[in-house]
Amino acid sequence: MSMQEWLVAACVIAAAIYAAWSLAGLNVQRRLVEFGLRRLPLLHRPLQALRTRLSAASGCKACSTQKSSAPSVVVLLSFGLIGLWLSAPVTAATLQVTDDTGAVLTLKGPALRIVSLSPGATEMLFAAGAGHKIVATVRGADVPEAAKRIERIGDANALVYPRLQALKPDVIVAWKDLTNELVIQSLNKLKLPIYYVSVRTLADIPRSVERLSVLAGTSTSAAAAVRELDARVAKLPKAPSKPAPLAVFYMMLDSPLYTVGSRHVMSDAIARCGGRNIYADIDFPAPIVEFKDIKKRNPDVILMEAQPITARDWRERWSQFSEVKAVANRQLLPFVEPRLNRMGPSAIDAVDGLCKLLRNVPR
Repeated sequence: MSMQEWLVAACVIAAAIYAAWSLAGLNVQRRLVEFGLRRLPLLHRPLQALRTRLSAASGCKACSTQKSSAPSVVVLLSFGLIGLWLSAPVTAATLQVTDDTGAVLTLKGPALRIVSLSPGATEMLFAAGAGHKIVATVRGADVPEAAKRIERIGDANALVYPRLQALKPDVIVAWKDLTNELVIQSLNKLKLPIYYVSVRTLADIPRSVERLSVLAGTSTSAAAAVRELDARVAKLPKAPSKPAPLAVFYMMLDSPLYTVGSRHVMSDAIARCGGRNIYADIDFPAPIVEFKDIKKRNPDVILMEAQPITARDWRERWSQFSEVKAVANRQLLPFVEPRLNRMGPSAIDAVDGLCKLLRNVPR
């Protein structure tokens, strides 16, 4: 029982007792006082005073049989409070959840209608047992298979806002620093609560899924999935305590030159496979870098996220920088792995392919 309910119950009891007393005749009141004097010694003094008052009143014949003609003020106030309480709207219980950035989000309850603005977040929500609660997502969110049937409302750079509002989501799930800041500003103007996903290592993925299950109210059903993810991560090679000597540059795009920073699981995967991301010192998922800085950091291998024709064009562009060890030793290697780029639970299973590739790089 809540504090409000206890207070109302006390008011009801007090009002009932006072009403019964006020409506009783003097004879009944005197008998009640005499009974109290015999049974309640701790209340002897106030009951004795009340008996004196009743005795004085009994001198009036009319007083001995009269009943209160109107309820007391206390009774009226008590029933007034009860009426106010009964007419007041019931306040819904709230849910406080902490996202991957440490921010606390307050909702009316577990999210029932979720919009996911990241393919990785969509995959995580399915792993958390909340896929059926996703009412919309973005282009590229095609894992698992069921995600392909969810409505698309744009991508991380632009959304169809009228449709988003019509969906009436309880929460927006966005990837921290991978969702366009203008999109975030627009969502804030619409006063839509935003829950941020952000992972730095592969071991963070199960924890992120676990937190999403709290958001969606699916913790019980997600528990087994979280344990299974932890077990898969535990089977991966361990990252060395000291940076590995094999310097790796991961090239996502050529114009502008996008790579991965420390807040991308690709950086952790490279470390687990015996390499060292040359941009692990940048605390950002996908920073833009310059050719001259890459030359200064001088990678041993360049991993190109490109299909064969595009990879050939990128090699030609790099050929003019023969002073870079990766170029001089012809270690510009195509590596296309959507699972690692998406950073969802399936990224864990993609590490083995990366390790096999890096094992063949001359040291």
